[in-house]
Parts: sequence; structure tokens; C-alpha cells
Amino acid sequence: MSAKLINLYAPAPRTERGKPIFIGGGHIKNVKKIIYCVGKAVIIRDLVNPLECWTYNEHKSDTSVARLSPSGYYVASADNSGKVLIWDCVGDDKVIKLDKATIANIYDMAWSDDSKRLVVGGKGNEKQGEAFFTDSGASVGEISGHSAPITSVDVKQTRPYRVATGSEDFKNNWFEGPPFKYKKTNLEHTRYINCVRFAPDGSKYITVSSDKKGFFYDGKTGDKVGELSAEGAHSGSIYCASWLSDSQAVLTSSVDKTCKLWDHEGKLLQTFKFGNDMNDQQLGCLVVGDELLSINLLGTITYLDRLNPDVPKRVVLGHNKLITAIAYDQASDRIYTSDFAGYIIEWNPSTGANSTFTGPAHTNQIQKMKVLGGKLLSISFDDTIKITSLDSKEYNEGIALGSQPSGVDAAGDFIVVSAVGNIIILKGGQIVNKHAVNYVPLSIAISPDGTEIAVGGKDTKIYVYDNNDGKLAQKRILEGHRGEVTCIQYSPDGAYIGSGDSNREVLVWKGENKVVSGWVFHTARIQDLTWAPDSQHLATGSVDSAVYVWNVANPDSRVAIKLANTGGVRGVAFMNTNTLLSAGQDCCLKSWALNYQ
Repeated sequence: MSAKLINLYAPAPRTERGKPIFIGGGHIKNVKKIIYCVGKAVIIRDLVNPLECWTYNEHKSDTSVARLSPSGYYVASADNSGKVLIWDCVGDDKVIKLDKATIANIYDMAWSDDSKRLVVGGKGNEKQGEAFFTDSGASVGEISGHSAPITSVDVKQTRPYRVATGSEDFKNNWFEGPPFKYKKTNLEHTRYINCVRFAPDGSKYITVSSDKKGFFYDGKTGDKVGELSAEGAHSGSIYCASWLSDSQAVLTSSVDKTCKLWDHEGKLLQTFKFGNDMNDQQLGCLVVGDELLSINLLGTITYLDRLNPDVPKRVVLGHNKLITAIAYDQASDRIYTSDFAGYIIEWNPSTGANSTFTGPAHTNQIQKMKVLGGKLLSISFDDTIKITSLDSKEYNEGIALGSQPSGVDAAGDFIVVSAVGNIIILKGGQIVNKHAVNYVPLSIAISPDGTEIAVGGKDTKIYVYDNNDGKLAQKRILEGHRGEVTCIQYSPDGAYIGSGDSNREVLVWKGENKVVSGWVFHTARIQDLTWAPDSQHLATGSVDSAVYVWNVANPDSRVAIKLANTGGVRGVAFMNTNTLLSAGQDCCLKSWALNYQ
């Protein structure tokens, strides 16, 4: 019995309002890739096919920046503990070439063109930057002269080597070497310098800043040679810049919700406009080959089209906050995921293409979701339930629940919600009953025929009710859990109830009787439970990062996926009896092929 990963649906780059986002690009085995950070992971994904991606999970702290070496054989990645790892990105074992402690918080880094040297910049205790050999970690000069954190750094990719830095002290420093030594400071900017980038041919470099300006400097001397034109200038802070491969033009991204393309002398060539929402702020940009990419506040990656600047070539969405819930729609073969910020994404499982919803979204964490009859039901800590058409994908205002919900399920005409102090019944999209309870409901399920409702309590008990057109009558209490009943669900044929608890145990009930007990292989709180269409297999996901698939007919057999989602599994769902979805703390959605033999 085993499980094999089918697809990883990658997260988006982790962003922070008011700060630039730097993603990297390059080639691995002659295939164009992009690389970026989210949580403790480094994500490498194909520039063309979103399903061609993988994660690197060896960092123990949140990662901050990652760069592919010019050779295409190695990645340098840094985390918030000040650790830099240089590792093989071609071999299957991802051998670490260098493990080095450096400045406390690294914001940016750059390789030399021979892949032998690395320069890092950020916020340190005694120094703000460092240059070292990538094989030994030995120093290859001194990055000095700043009185505040270095926000950006770059290395000239042609000889003679040069290093340029930008800082929160408004300075652009110039270094010659190797070994690299401070030579001079440029003081044209009046606010934070957010990004420094050399042209690929080394002839110039550009600095862009929160003062809405960009300046060009000579790539050999570091002398100022021009600036971005005031005509068509950005109206907000410029966060990032990236040169085209011919070194004749440069792309910039700004908080003013635009990207702009300039020629190498600073004349505006094109403007790419985005929406009017706060999330349309463009925090980063990158040119990889012929593709121009921009990254907004949500981490959405937009492929810009120079032939049609008003309509992007492609928009790639993803979560960069933990995924809190998952749902699958068999009728349309679409997956739905939601995250800590209340953001929902629809995925095409075959292609990885995705889209989101319009209208007034939830304003807080989405706790659970369910698909029923072409509608997506979502409950949130904003104390509402939204019933959204999957055809229009447009949110309505939602229905106020009056208290914080914990679970949702639906069958036939009924939607049931567990909430603080109440079991809430909806019919026809309206609340028809709020059944007060004297325990704390944590999870809820309704039988496929809609006649019975089971509620998992914080008091370790399961309360089963008859549902008579929305009116509830307590039928029985099931006792056997030794922890809070965190998740519960009826099997598709209605024969069983599966339940999981905070004490790691999974139980299966038939009527008043426990059919299965002793499933205590998780090592931490169980957070979700789902049945396969065959009503014989059920899956659970836990804080311990594992997924287990259980078999009612053969209780001693199970499929274990030990590191399904690093940091914890928050949601599981079957696409069919042999294909399972999982999502969680690592912001990743994954699909798994199950082998029960």
C-alpha cells in the first residue's frame, strides 16, 4: 500500500506590503525556470508549465530570497536566521554544497557569472553585506559603507567584476574587485533604494527607489549617466527593476499599480496598467528570456504582453498563506482551496490553470468549504456563510450567522453549520433554524439523505439529531473519543460516520456502535477527514504533516503519507477512490495516486 505524488500546485511568492519582492530566473538543464520563496520553502517552477514544479524544504526558518546560479547547477537560498544554503538543483538528492551563517536577515543576493562567488545584502548586527566563495564560504572582499540595511545588491556579469548596492540610508555604493572593496557612494535618491540591477551586458546598472525615481550608472565606473524620464513617470514608489536580455530596455514595477518599460536612456516605451484594488500594487518584476513577469501584493504572477499591454498573456495565482480548507467538485472536475486571508482559488487539476472569484470576499480566515449543486459554500471567521455560484464565481454579501462557525456540510435542500452556541440550519439559502446547544460544536455532518445530523463537540462527544424539515430532535450521543471531536463526516452511502479528534484517534461508527477503533497512528491533532466514493476508505490529515488513508473493511491496512504538507495538513478531499488531494501549512495543494494493494 502506497501513495505517489501526481501534481504539486505551487504556492505564490510570499509578499509583504511596502517591501519589494525579488524572484529569480534562469535555466536548469536548458529549461527556463523561476525561483522564489514562501514560508520555509524554496519553489522552483517551469516558466511555461505550472505543473512542472517542486519545493526545497531544508531550511528551518522562513526563507527570504533564492537565486539560480548562472551555470544552472546550483541554487543559493537564504532564510531569516541568516543562513545561506548552496545546493545542487540538478541531482535528485539536492546535496548541500555550502551551509554558511552570515548577516542576520538577507534581503537580496547575486552570483558572479562564473558561479564561484556570492554577494548578499540585508540587515546585520555589525555589517549589512558580505561577499564569499561559494565552495568554501571564505571571504572575497568587504561590503561596507552603509549605515542602514542593504535592500538590494547585484554583481556585474561581465569582467571586470563590480558590485552595486542600494540601502535604506538612501545610498548607492560601488565596489570594485575581487576581492571587492568600497570605492564610492552615489547620493541621487532621497528615499529608500529598493532595487539595483546591472544590464546583462554590464554596460549600465539602474537603481529605483521609493522617491519614484530611477537612475542609470555606468557599468565600469559607477558614474551617473542618466535617469528615467519625468514624462510618464511612476506616481508611486518603484519597487523593482529587471533588464531585457538585449540590455536595451528595462522593466520597472510600482506601488502605483503599473509596470513600465523604458529604453536604456530612460525614455518610456510602454505602460502596463493593472486594477484599482490595493492588491494590484506591483511589488516585483522579472525578465526571463522573452517573458516579462510582474508580481502583485497577493503574489500573483502576471505574464505581460508587449503586443497587447492591456491584456496579460497569462495570470498565475497561488496561495502564500496557509491553506485552511479544500473542496472538490466532481461535476466540473475543479478543485477549490481557501487560505488564512479568506482568498479562494479554483484549479483545473489537469493543467494547473487557475482563477479566483469576484465581488465582496470573506474578510477573515475561511474555516471550511463544501460544494453542493453547482454552488460553493464557505464559512469564515467573519461570522458569515457565502453561497457562491460556480458558474459566475461572483461572491454575494453573505449571510450573517451571528456567531463564529466551525464546520459546514450540505445535502439535498439543507445546509448545516456548527457555530458557537448553535447548530444553524439553512434551506433555500435562508436560515430556518438556530438550534441552541449547551456544548461547544467543533464539527458537523449531514447524512446524504438529509435526515440526520451529527455534531462533534469540544466535550469529546458526538451528538446525533433527527432533521425534520430543519427542526432538530436529539437522537443519540456517541461516546468514545478522548479528545475534542475536530472533524466528522458521513460515508457517501450513509452507512457510517467517520470522526477524528484532537487526541489523534480516528473512529468509525455504524448507528450506535463503533465499527473501528484504535486508529491512533497520527502523532498530533487531526484537522480534517473525508470519505472516498466507495464508502470503504477514508482519509485524515493532521498537524503532524501526515495523511493516512484507512480501510473499514480491513482495519489493519492503511496508506501513510508522512510529509504530505510540511508544517501540517489542513484539508483532504478525494477526487475519486484512488486519487486524494491534500493542502495545508506549506501553502501547497497536492494530488496523490493511491495504491491499496
